[in-house]
Amino acid sequence: MIDTSRNMLYHIKNLNAESQRISQQTASGKSIDKGSENSILHSNLINLEDKLRVTEGLMLQIAKTKVMNETADSSLEEIKIALGGDEYGGGIQDDLLKALNSGMDRNDKLAVATNLRGIRDNMFDRMNTRVDGEYVFTGSDTSIKTLEKDADFENNGKITFEGDGFLRKVAVQPGSYRDRGVTAYDSIFYTANKATAGQPFTFEEGERVIDENGFEWKLNAAGDQLQKYDYNGNIYHPLNVGPGGDDITALNITSDTVASRSEADAVAGTGQSVKATYTIANIGSSPTGKVFEAKHNYFDDLNIIINALEGHATKLDGTKGAIIDDETVRSTVSNGLEQNAQQFDATNIGHGELGGRNNIFNIANEKLTSQKTHYDILIQKTAGADTAKLAMESKALELTYQSLYTTIGKMNKLSLLNYIN
Repeated sequence: MIDTSRNMLYHIKNLNAESQRISQQTASGKSIDKGSENSILHSNLINLEDKLRVTEGLMLQIAKTKVMNETADSSLEEIKIALGGDEYGGGIQDDLLKALNSGMDRNDKLAVATNLRGIRDNMFDRMNTRVDGEYVFTGSDTSIKTLEKDADFENNGKITFEGDGFLRKVAVQPGSYRDRGVTAYDSIFYTANKATAGQPFTFEEGERVIDENGFEWKLNAAGDQLQKYDYNGNIYHPLNVGPGGDDITALNITSDTVASRSEADAVAGTGQSVKATYTIANIGSSPTGKVFEAKHNYFDDLNIIINALEGHATKLDGTKGAIIDDETVRSTVSNGLEQNAQQFDATNIGHGELGGRNNIFNIANEKLTSQKTHYDILIQKTAGADTAKLAMESKALELTYQSLYTTIGKMNKLSLLNYIN
């Protein structure tokens, strides 16, 4: 019998290797399996795949951001409805207008106060909206609950914003970031006073003073300086007193108006306690675009309104004071109607800013989606297997296998005995 094993095994081994290559390329869709097969092509492919992964990562972040922004948008819409306003009707505005009706007796006003308490709780819940464990309106640290009720809330009605004025930034392209959402300052605070470079500035005790960059300035213990706090909520040291200089971190109080701090005097006069106000003669002009805003917590106003509708003045600590007459109730509710209009306008502006930021992320998402499509095409063209060519190679390989095994079969039948007479 003729020995064909060595030669045939060699050919079979080569055919098996070719079959493995074709199977691998058909399954993976890639023209190469190892970098050593084509180092230049492999390097280009790695670069493209890295860019694709970065793009997909950005798309994932933006998808989450869009959910948060849409949730914030829905919450602000509900807060605007709760506030009322001329374009909505109903809500707090409607209740306050009813309370000003001369036909409303004390029991009717108590009913309005109860309704306002319910609206206040709904607004509190909307401001504490979360998405995937992150608070939407809290600012830079989204793990912090946006609003907190005081331990004695049922008596003093105090609700405090626990966040800050710094927005989270989200990447829309490598090295390019955009602000996400809005904070409680844009949602449930209104600007009671505002000053630009070189102007005087007045604020009320309890109002939050925010500069153009979102930094908070707080009154010191002595009440004679307004001091700047950093991103972490720590006071700047050393203090550089303004208005001159490039690194102002403190401003002197030039006027301190303590209006009727005595609860007894307040009741004898207007019926309501009036908080102290502070004035700075000049906020300085550095940096360029210097702005100070006194952010007023609307929940403080609601507390005073509710107390008045229940027939009481409000003490400086937020608790109920002495009983007030109908005219004082009317005056307080009328003032509350103006404050409600201010808050509605502020929330409406914040809602508009949110819409603008949402649109930026929508545009960014469209761009990244297009970018991903191009990278997918480039990767396919750069390293994609030619399926038509693979199909032909697979068929040719099949025929070669058949021919080889036919040849082996025929040769195995050959014997020298067939040639002996």
